[in-house]
Amino acid sequence: MSIKRDAMIKSLKKVVIPVLRERGFKGSYPHFYRKLENQTDLIMFQFSMWGGVLYVEISKCSSEGYINYSGKHILPNKVRVYDIGGLGDDGLPHRTRIGKEINGTFEFKEHNTEEVSRKVVNSLEEAEEWWSSHPNWWNN
Repeated sequence: MSIKRDAMIKSLKKVVIPVLRERGFKGSYPHFYRKLENQTDLIMFQFSMWGGVLYVEISKCSSEGYINYSGKHILPNKVRVYDIGGLGDDGLPHRTRIGKEINGTFEFKEHNTEEVSRKVVNSLEEAEEWWSSHPNWWNN
């Protein structure tokens, strides 16, 4: 890993992960989940292979977990955002990126990682809105 990426991960762990914990998320970097009564909210952090860009992807699935394309049942604490794909009957995707005002990309340099982490925290409201308003596609 690069020094810049390591600094970003360190900032995420210092700034963002405690906020996720306060909001009821479990898991470990880079995959987190929050099991609710009617759904499981998912969030994942990933980096561009070209460096300097962080993506924060979210999805959700049933509170019972997810049955993947091969019919395997994945428990809620083991489901990852990348497990969920496709579009619903309504044409809406089952996962998305947060940070819409910056085209779903959080650009960073070694010296601004805490600032970028605070932008991620601010974008969590966007995630909360998506989790609460996006149709539960597994009920279709």
